[in-house]
Amino acid sequence: MRAPRIHVPEGLYHVTARGNNRQNIFQTDEFKLEYIRRLNDIFPTYKIRVLTYCLMTNHVHLLIQDVTGVGLPHAMERLQGGYARFWNLSMGRTGHVFGERHRPEPVERDEHAVICSCYIHVNPRDAGMVEDVRDYRWSSVRAFFGGTTDIPVCSEFILELSGGIGAYAKLLRETPYREHCDDDRVPDSHPARNLWMTGPEDFRKKVELLVERRAERRRLARRPRDIDVEHIWREVEERCGVGRGVVLAGGRVRKVSKARALFCALSRREGISTTDIAEKLGKTVSAVIQLASGVDLESLR
Repeated sequence: MRAPRIHVPEGLYHVTARGNNRQNIFQTDEFKLEYIRRLNDIFPTYKIRVLTYCLMTNHVHLLIQDVTGVGLPHAMERLQGGYARFWNLSMGRTGHVFGERHRPEPVERDEHAVICSCYIHVNPRDAGMVEDVRDYRWSSVRAFFGGTTDIPVCSEFILELSGGIGAYAKLLRETPYREHCDDDRVPDSHPARNLWMTGPEDFRKKVELLVERRAERRRLARRPRDIDVEHIWREVEERCGVGRGVVLAGGRVRKVSKARALFCALSRREGISTTDIAEKLGKTVSAVIQLASGVDLESLR
């Protein structure tokens, strides 16, 4: 019997979906555009944020954040099911289009998110489709270099962790080649499915060190500690009706999640480092960045 899938609010996941028996699922660009159209329509409804993506010929990679913790299964069911019906109708076929349920693997550490994003973006290079990954239209890589993409992505999330555009570009160049990337034959043992587990250890260590150094530089660059955090908590309580104790207790109800996000956004506006905020809330730096990015501070004025 299949083990149940456990999702948590604000969690990051690497999602893969591939064709049944590794068959092509995108016969032409029009097929890709149809998949993208459906994704752009469905994901916002379930509060799914896309951080990195790549559409290959017979599979899809998505690095996403499930804001509510319950939206991903429903969003993917609608996306895959709807696209499968479209594909069968277009091809005059019946039966399964995708080989299995989508596979969401939790991404629990900041450095893992960076590595996963790199491996997703170099898929077309490893498959021999392009030499420069930025020449591949059907991924999010152009958004990381100031361009536009078919699917809106939160590129600042990975860029913040990796040290900016230049540092991320260097990581992409140094990302090791993976064999058999044309059909993405990542080993099927559970731990090895994670992209960050498939590369050489020296590359993983390099990214871990980069993320650690970024965190250390943020700590050294902190503004003087005369910032009044208490007034931030007071504003959060006034606007959300939730006190500091409830937020720090880690509640997952909507009101508490909204208060936590507002605290992150207000704290960053005041110049408090994401590392400091993460320590106060018991969150990762990546979670703080994502929480803050979902708050429109201009609307609060």
